[in-house]
Amino acid sequence: MITTKLTTIITTGSLTALLLVMPLTAFAQSVTTAPINTKAANQAARLSNLHTLADNAITQRLTVLNAVETRINGLVKLSSAQKAQYSAEITTDINGLTSLKAKADGDTDLPTLRADYKSIFTTYRIYVEFLPQLHLLVASDTMSVTDTKLSDLATKLQTRLQSLGNPSSMTGLLTDMQSKISDANTQYNSVESQVTSLTPQSYDSDPAGTSATLKTARTEIQAGAADLKAAFADAKQIVQYLRSSTVSTTPSPTQ
Repeated sequence: MITTKLTTIITTGSLTALLLVMPLTAFAQSVTTAPINTKAANQAARLSNLHTLADNAITQRLTVLNAVETRINGLVKLSSAQKAQYSAEITTDINGLTSLKAKADGDTDLPTLRADYKSIFTTYRIYVEFLPQLHLLVASDTMSVTDTKLSDLATKLQTRLQSLGNPSSMTGLLTDMQSKISDANTQYNSVESQVTSLTPQSYDSDPAGTSATLKTARTEIQAGAADLKAAFADAKQIVQYLRSSTVSTTPSPTQ
């Protein structure tokens, strides 16, 4: 009887101990394995997000490079050699970014993908140097074409005013118009001389200097655009005067 009771107590005690130990063991396992699964999931999510960021960044740059290449070929003032130079640079960047996209898409670890993602910005300098440079050249070219047209118009207006005895109120406007055209010419020529020599490498070696050059060029573009706007306003007033003078000096049918 005593033996039977002792066996029962031992068995019950063992079962109780086992029941107490099992939850602790299971809990210990869950604490040990959960962080590993979470870490792996986080790594996968970060890799996926970085893949998306890299794809978007490269796609945006490819889109604008293809668009600006069309603009470059249509510029009037750039020489054929300059157009060829910029077209070659654009082609090089497009090919490089396309290859980089394929490589980044195949990256399976974060350090490698981070390095490829960083190179989108550090190797090509599309937004910080190349595109600002090309946009300034496009603006400068547009200004030069407008400047030439206004200059031709000023010559014709001068001839018309001379035929009317050079009325002082209009010759003053013509002088201002010619002055504004000349200043615009100075502005866009300065822009071209400053920005044509810039490269992504010049930004790497002197980022502050390159940024300052681009900032100065933008200011000159704005000043030149204001000059051309003022010159156009002068021309408009002169044309209106000439039209009214023509009407007033035209004999009526009854005379």
